[in-house]
Amino acid sequence: MVPYLIQVALVFSILYILYLVFLNKLTFYTINRFVLVALLPVSIILPLFNNLFPVLSSKIIEVPSFIPIHIDTTAIDQQLFAVEQPLLESYFQYNIIIGTIYWIVFSIYILRILISARKLIVLKNRSILQKKEGYQLVIAQVPQIFSYFNWVFIPEHKFNTCDNQVLEHEKTHIRLKHSWDVILIELYIACFWFNPLLYYYRKSLKSIHEFQADKGVLEKGVKTSQYMQLLLENLEITKSNNLYNYFNQSILKKRITMMTKTKSNRIKQLRYILFLPVCAFLISAFSSPGVEHTEYLNIPDMEDSLSTPPSLFPIQNATKSDITSFFGVVRKHPKLTKNIKHRGIDIRAKIGTPVLATADGIISKAAMEGDWGNLMVITHADGYETWYAHLNGFKAVENQKVKKGDVIGYVGTTGLSTGPHLHYEVKQNEKNLNPLDYM
Repeated sequence: MVPYLIQVALVFSILYILYLVFLNKLTFYTINRFVLVALLPVSIILPLFNNLFPVLSSKIIEVPSFIPIHIDTTAIDQQLFAVEQPLLESYFQYNIIIGTIYWIVFSIYILRILISARKLIVLKNRSILQKKEGYQLVIAQVPQIFSYFNWVFIPEHKFNTCDNQVLEHEKTHIRLKHSWDVILIELYIACFWFNPLLYYYRKSLKSIHEFQADKGVLEKGVKTSQYMQLLLENLEITKSNNLYNYFNQSILKKRITMMTKTKSNRIKQLRYILFLPVCAFLISAFSSPGVEHTEYLNIPDMEDSLSTPPSLFPIQNATKSDITSFFGVVRKHPKLTKNIKHRGIDIRAKIGTPVLATADGIISKAAMEGDWGNLMVITHADGYETWYAHLNGFKAVENQKVKKGDVIGYVGTTGLSTGPHLHYEVKQNEKNLNPLDYM
């Protein structure tokens, strides 16, 4: 979950910075509003692009039950495990702490949204309502006028003196359905609260709302100077509420600047096209390299390299002396009452040691598979497969082409494992082979 959240924050930040640099000062308010709102779903979807549009795997892998072999601990460096186990515990503790903090803050944000909405509903129910055309006027004990969906809250002491231009400003917010934008950004912030740019983004979106509302008033024939004077007279310093706070002094200077600014030249609308190549780049960044179906194994220019059986030692800088359990060894299963034959080899190494692809091929599986732990399966030419179990993490993804010697993951102790090691298997046409015969 954490990597995905970081990816969403990264995509959002890139697109929002692009908006600030090229679009922020343009007077195309409707387009700018659309762009800002679109940043939210786009940033959520792009990191999922590979899952939304998966590439067909070169082969469907059926994972059998993992049958562990009891390893003779006298043949293993116990000190290695003793040193690395605290690292694994720290890794899980770190994830638990990060996850707990995230959900606590998320819950606080959601609770604040619900409390604010409830307060408004209670306030409306206790106030005097007047139905108007397209909205409801709520005469309540509030410090200043503001709108929320189709309600316009107006202070009791200003009901008889409220200027129609101020009311028109709030009616424009209602007509353009700005409250939906505000709810959306508040929910997004609750999910990605750790991104500091979100709080500047909220100001940018509310600024656009204000610019649109001001434009709606001025289009009624109101003089700009008269309207600006009205703004100054009606602004009061009050505590802001992110759900409905609009008519306030926080962006007054910018609003005045935009009201008096010459309209942007239409040719500047071409700047919006900049988002297309940036989005295309981000899509490619989050997509797995494409692969063709099983025909890939017959590409002529790769035929020679692919026809070579898996022959590399699967752990970087390790040797055969690090093997702790060999292929074909028959031992009693620690849980079952029968003897079993080891279908691969076990190689000890420190957690995080790079694991290498032992031949060119396509990654057919890279996922958590029960007792196998994090399992990676690579399909090679001539019916060969290599299996890498108990990984701490993956460096490559499903359907990705890999070359012999590429780092594909890291040694771990996930699944049913007695300590940090790699369980490595070689198969041809579904039959297990002795990996040492190819090293």
